Amino acid sequence: MSDPSAAALYLRVSSEVQDLAGQERQLREEVSRRGWIVGARYAEKVSGTGKVERKEYDRLLRDAAKADRPWTHLLVWSLDRFSREETFTRASQNVLDLERQGVRFHSLKEPTLDTPDDEKPNLGRDVLLALLPVIAAFESKRRSERVRLAMNEIKAGRRTTRSGRPPGRPRRLDDEKGRRIVDLRRSGMAWRVVAQRVGLPTGTCAYAYSLFVRGLWKSPALGKVRSEE
Repeated sequence: MSDPSAAALYLRVSSEVQDLAGQERQLREEVSRRGWIVGARYAEKVSGTGKVERKEYDRLLRDAAKADRPWTHLLVWSLDRFSREETFTRASQNVLDLERQGVRFHSLKEPTLDTPDDEKPNLGRDVLLALLPVIAAFESKRRSERVRLAMNEIKAGRRTTRSGRPPGRPRRLDDEKGRRIVDLRRSGMAWRVVAQRVGLPTGTCAYAYSLFVRGLWKSPALGKVRSEE
């Protein structure tokens, strides 16, 4: 039977470099303020766009449907951390389905969205449930468009990056490492050991060597070396 004083926490950030600690600290403070206890914790670092599986979110929904669920309240940091659906039906349905299962929904940053104490229909709340995820998705789309525009300008030479370096990830395979891969492999060294020596993945080393032996490596440093195999 669900404990009326127990709350489940759902935490989510969009990437691995972001930290969940800030969200969790504020949610636990809210639980303490309300006199609840933490009955479950669901936390993940994953985009809410739907392109990547949200395992903790799915686990939360499965647990919410169980008759012996040990918690009654669900506390999230904000609605866009919980749902990023883009239509009225899908955005509000997530919350309404939980409420039909006896879960009381609470948003720390948007208390207007909390499950009403009197459980009466609230049109204003339903509209907000739909609009907030749409706004968040719209902002995310516009941000992506700005990034793409900036990258196109940089590639066209009309602007530079903040660091002044070329855009994209630093190139890990340079001429010096390419020569070492060739020399080490020719000495009979196993690919695993070659990779450890040059600090690159085994597949990258094998690919670079393959380019060389097929005459496809366009490196000035390796251009004069001839394959003996």
